[in-house]
Amino acid sequence: MEPVCLVEPVPSSGALRVNPAALGLLRGLTRPLHVFAVFGPCGTGKSFLMDRLAGQGEGFPRSPGIWVWCLPHPNQPDQALVLLDTEGFPEQEGDETKLSRLFVLNVLLSSVFVYNTRSEGDPQRQLDRLTYVRDLPRVVRVLDECSWENSFLLSSVLPDFVWCLRDVAPDPCLDEVLEATDHELDSTLSSPQDSEDSPSNCIERLFPCRKLFQFCSPRADGGHGKLPAPTDQLHPMFQEQMGRFKDYALSRSPKTMVGNRVVDGAFLADFLERVVDLLSRDEPVLLSELCNDLQMERVVPLQASRPALPVLAKVDPGTAQPGAMEEPMCLIENSPDGELQLNQRALALLQSVRQPVVVVAIAGLYRTGKSYLLNRLAGKDRGGFSLGSTIQSHTKGIWMWCLPHPRRAGQTLVLLDTEGLGDVEKGNVKNDAWIFTLAVLLSSTLVYNSLGTIDQCALEKLHYVTELTEHIKMKAAGRGGQQEGEDSAEFVRFFPAFVWAVRDFTLQLELDGREITEDEYLENALKPREGQPEKLDLPKKYLRQYFPSRKCFVFDRPAPRRDLARLDELPEAALSPDFLEPAQRFCSHIHQHTGTKTLPGGHVVTGTLLGNLAVTYVDAIRSGAVPCMESAVLALAQIENSAAVGEAVAVYEEQLERRAALPTESVQELLEVHAQCEREALRAFMARAFKDDEQQYQRHLKDKLDSKRTELCRRNEQASSDRCTAALRELSQELEERVREGSYSVPGGYQRFLADQREMVEKYQRVPGKGIMAAEVLQEFLKSKETVAQAILQTDQSLTDRQREIEVERARAEAAEREAQLSQEMQAKTEQLLQDQERSHEEHVRQLTAKMEEDRRQLLAEQERALALKLQAAEVLQEFLKSKETVAQAVLQTDQSLTDRQREIEAERARAEAAEREAQLSQEMQAKTEQLLQDQTRSHQEHVQQLTAKMEQDRKQLLAEQERALALKLQAAEVLQEFLKSKETVAQAVLQTDQSLTDRQREIEAERARAEAAEREAQRSQEMQAKTEQLLQDQTRSHQEHVQQLTAKMEQDRKQLLAEQERALALKLQEQERLLREGFRGEAARLEQQMQSLRQEMNRPQDTCSIL
Repeated sequence: MEPVCLVEPVPSSGALRVNPAALGLLRGLTRPLHVFAVFGPCGTGKSFLMDRLAGQGEGFPRSPGIWVWCLPHPNQPDQALVLLDTEGFPEQEGDETKLSRLFVLNVLLSSVFVYNTRSEGDPQRQLDRLTYVRDLPRVVRVLDECSWENSFLLSSVLPDFVWCLRDVAPDPCLDEVLEATDHELDSTLSSPQDSEDSPSNCIERLFPCRKLFQFCSPRADGGHGKLPAPTDQLHPMFQEQMGRFKDYALSRSPKTMVGNRVVDGAFLADFLERVVDLLSRDEPVLLSELCNDLQMERVVPLQASRPALPVLAKVDPGTAQPGAMEEPMCLIENSPDGELQLNQRALALLQSVRQPVVVVAIAGLYRTGKSYLLNRLAGKDRGGFSLGSTIQSHTKGIWMWCLPHPRRAGQTLVLLDTEGLGDVEKGNVKNDAWIFTLAVLLSSTLVYNSLGTIDQCALEKLHYVTELTEHIKMKAAGRGGQQEGEDSAEFVRFFPAFVWAVRDFTLQLELDGREITEDEYLENALKPREGQPEKLDLPKKYLRQYFPSRKCFVFDRPAPRRDLARLDELPEAALSPDFLEPAQRFCSHIHQHTGTKTLPGGHVVTGTLLGNLAVTYVDAIRSGAVPCMESAVLALAQIENSAAVGEAVAVYEEQLERRAALPTESVQELLEVHAQCEREALRAFMARAFKDDEQQYQRHLKDKLDSKRTELCRRNEQASSDRCTAALRELSQELEERVREGSYSVPGGYQRFLADQREMVEKYQRVPGKGIMAAEVLQEFLKSKETVAQAILQTDQSLTDRQREIEVERARAEAAEREAQLSQEMQAKTEQLLQDQERSHEEHVRQLTAKMEEDRRQLLAEQERALALKLQAAEVLQEFLKSKETVAQAVLQTDQSLTDRQREIEAERARAEAAEREAQLSQEMQAKTEQLLQDQTRSHQEHVQQLTAKMEQDRKQLLAEQERALALKLQAAEVLQEFLKSKETVAQAVLQTDQSLTDRQREIEAERARAEAAEREAQRSQEMQAKTEQLLQDQTRSHQEHVQQLTAKMEQDRKQLLAEQERALALKLQEQERLLREGFRGEAARLEQQMQSLRQEMNRPQDTCSIL
């Protein structure tokens, strides 16, 4: 498995929550656990240390919370290794509550607790930064009734304390001192002079075993700064120090709890849930009581022996391998009549592999030992691919074996054993060609297995390579308009690497008196021969053209002839050393140099994609069509992109289940959760999707995520409404009881009713966790009580009619005020939703840009590899042509019928013809270049036009949303205006009852109130107009800036692409020159024959004289 988040902090609060998916992984660990936790300041290399302990590259992400990584224990096969990596605490004070809880969790979960710091200044000061240890006795207790002895009891259950002091200046003497003292921490520190509750004293008092390991800088140059990548060379002393630390850590005992009880993953997961719950409620952790409760709940106690871990790989390093197979299985069946069909069970198993696959296929004549060689590659002495010992072909169809890659964690090795070619019992000769074609199309390395030597007979048997253009197409008909020659030239970019395995080889690797390598032996066999018919040279030509990456291995016979029938039963010692040595080199080369299978465009193929690819190719063959790589990729893209949308939605829902705690206190908090889930969903989509050139599937995903956000908002409102309704129902019970009893139907009862209602509202406001619907639900509740309030008001005999009118107006004014407040909240929600829409759009664009940049880099890498291979082939042919030029010059010099002047004229004519051909080629290449430039410019202009239209459409939609938002604001302003108008009635009533004012003064006050209201209305209209204009200006500016930046980026990409095309055209020019020079081979052969005839004529007179 890969590292997953185990405990994460809740945004905007100090609480912690546990990831259910990680708990599920822990519960699958049924063996005893070795739990290592690392804690320390930020930027000290904690994750780097854990990655080294895991024996892998970069594994742990640098993310908040606690992350867990479950691995097989490298030294104890019956036990599991659990690594916990925790976010670092900052230099300055941070969220102390959260960090203290994370520290407590690390201590309680681990069997070895690692405190990691850098060596900066006084080491004692670095140790005293661990202030969280002082809270440990207060938060964690062993026995509740023995609190006075808690520190002593804790020392019997807490883990080993290991202080890793990093970036210490290399000092072999200091390392020897630490070795002599068994790395005891106390022996290296001065006597404590601090108070009793200092971190140093607390560590000494609480932790039973305390160790110190010092490390120099891991960088080879001894410097500080960025940590080295996994492939970089580490400092030798750091490697020695790391080795001592790993030896100590991996030799410790498994994790135990109170009573020295060994725990497994299920117990640890339940324990973690309980502790997080107690810490979140600020309650002490009573270890003895908690462990006893968990032990009672477990039906089956932990036994000494357990079944194998279901989620752990059996190799180190390794990860979960869903498609790992105990034995091979037939993937493509070959019926007796030559009909190919897929084995659905094997196909389902292959499609369950979600890791990148490295595919090695072997092909060759039947009865040549292909299956045995693949078994060696799989590392299996017995079992594996079935071997035959008779003259009949044994393997039928294509068999598959999925295994964890022995050298690359996170990848799966897929071995394909194909049916032997040239079986005399076959009735369909085309069947062999399709088997060979499928081996080429599905593999990343193709091994061709043959017996004896690489001679003309062996090459003729490999005639299937000359038929590949008849069985494979790069582009579908009507797409791109490529000719057959150009189509076949593209094969080199996507064909696998070629390895020729020559079995039972008994010759000496010597040529012209000197020793040669196996690769030189192959290249010499593939050289064109003068005077040989072109038809006989075709296998050589196409092997060089289609497979520029070539390798050769020669093998002696593995055992005496009498033992070959039971070869799979022979022990290693019974095999020939001359076979074992090249077999070891062969396996090492395949494991180390075979890359992952990729599609055109550089997209890495997983087992799922490889299965779909096999379905597409076999269906094409069965229908009588020619497999087309472009059509297959497009079909795969549709399947995979649809699946990527579904997977992204599933990731969103899973993340939402983990992160969302409804109802939220604000819309912003809810949108932050949605943004985090959407970001993870987009990452999942981008990692799986490919060839979504028009972003059709990404838009589909965005629509789905927008619907999920709408549904999330609805669920949040519903949860808030339900909680608020329940709270009001509970709080209003006493008030409704008094109404039913008639307690308010007395003089002064209305005022008492209002006071009780205000008290109830105050209690309601203090209820926590009501969510975003608190005000709206309260408003609806108070509206429902207005009838009751009016009835009480009318029955209150202590009020005059005028007072009743004033009370009615006051109630109406309060209701209007609440309505205005609700409108403002709705407006704020709308603005937040608009901001989230913009954020979502930017996130989609950002991840899409990153994906396109990655695809561009992969495409350039593919082109560079293909061009490099073509250049190698061109250099070989260039050397051949140079050698022939020497022969031509010799023929010219020995031709006695030519004078010196004629020789000069012939040489000038040859140079002129070469220059003419060169000029013609240059003109053709120039025309092609200009055509490509025109196509690039047209494509760029179309892209800009489409993008501008899309952005204009987005701008119109955003403006429409802004107009709706402004309409809501105006509506809120109208509600506020209504509220002020209702207040005017109250003000008028107060004004009329004020006996100190004359009629004229009342008129003046009324006019002043109306003037102030009109002035407020005008000011609000101006503000709304200014806001609208500012929004329009910002939108226009943002649109223009986006178009400018995007146009500049596309122009830069166009220039880079043109430069790449120019390089590619230059290489094609070299390729065409090579083809042209190949046409001169016949001329060179003719000249050489003339030279031989001239020599014979020159020798004939000498023979005559000797006879005379």
